Amino acid sequence: MKNISSMAALAALLLVSCGQDTDVKFAGDEGAKVTFSASINEQNSQDVSRVTGVTWDDGDEVSISCGPTQKNVFYRYNAADNSFTAINRFDEIWLLGNEEYDVTAYYPHVGEEGTVPPVQTVEITSENQDTPEERAAFDFLYASTKATKAEPNVHLNFNHAMSRVNLKFVPGTDPEGNPVTLTDIECYLVGIKRNGTFDTETGVAAVAEDAAVSDLRQMLNADNDYTFTAYLLPQTIGAEGLLIEATMRSTDGRRIYYSLEIPVSDWPEMKAGYSYNYTLTANDYTTPNDTPIVLEISGTDINPWTEVNKEETPDAKALGTEAYVNGAEWGEMENEEIVPEVK
Repeated sequence: MKNISSMAALAALLLVSCGQDTDVKFAGDEGAKVTFSASINEQNSQDVSRVTGVTWDDGDEVSISCGPTQKNVFYRYNAADNSFTAINRFDEIWLLGNEEYDVTAYYPHVGEEGTVPPVQTVEITSENQDTPEERAAFDFLYASTKATKAEPNVHLNFNHAMSRVNLKFVPGTDPEGNPVTLTDIECYLVGIKRNGTFDTETGVAAVAEDAAVSDLRQMLNADNDYTFTAYLLPQTIGAEGLLIEATMRSTDGRRIYYSLEIPVSDWPEMKAGYSYNYTLTANDYTTPNDTPIVLEISGTDINPWTEVNKEETPDAKALGTEAYVNGAEWGEMENEEIVPEVK
């Protein structure tokens, strides 16, 4: 049975009967309907933005809970009037009395309306991180605030619960100094844990205690701007550190192998809401086919994951091969310089 407060249903019935959004009286007390706006790590409350775009897409749906009884109420974004409205009008959130209510919200919504939102089991795989559309299902967002009848217009400031990794390959040079032409690159990120949970009530994404260390694979090409992108569970990196391995064929048919070990001292953790962006230069030293070339890190940027971009990764043509993605001023992390060594 749904646990949404009966006052919401009664309010909706009264609104239907009178055809207007005015305060409704319940046993002599006036109720106030809560209205919602939302942003993602934006200081300007007028900005309405979401995980995969500069604006919410028409029909995007979030879950909002208010107080002890109005749980997991699904709201939908309407582009026509730039608003969020309850999918089921009989379940829209109303407030009574002078109490202050806790409001939480998460995206994307799951479970059944009116029930305590479930803890989601998360399994990151190479397949579900392959495209922007597949990744969007794992870019969990969470917001929390307060609401009162006197202040029923609620702004939800969503935060990313996951970590994001961007590994962008750019062409280097061959021994004669000629530019390397990038072809399809098979890339692996080794040393991460892929299994865990996302708690929709607290907004915490975490790896499972028994999660095994594993890897992710992606094929990189011109269509994805030679960029490995993954949404990963926040985690502490193991003592072995991380390993990036890649291979591609040169224009004359040779297979070139690349490898880069990143010690745990240089990349100790993946924090919730942070984006870890590395630009990797792919040179060609015409080594034997089975001898990996150490990748050069030509740009590093670790920052709060605040920007939203339809392509999921920054425009390399506009930003060149340096570090990219500028986040908010707060929470910046210093990253030690890594000096590559050619073996």
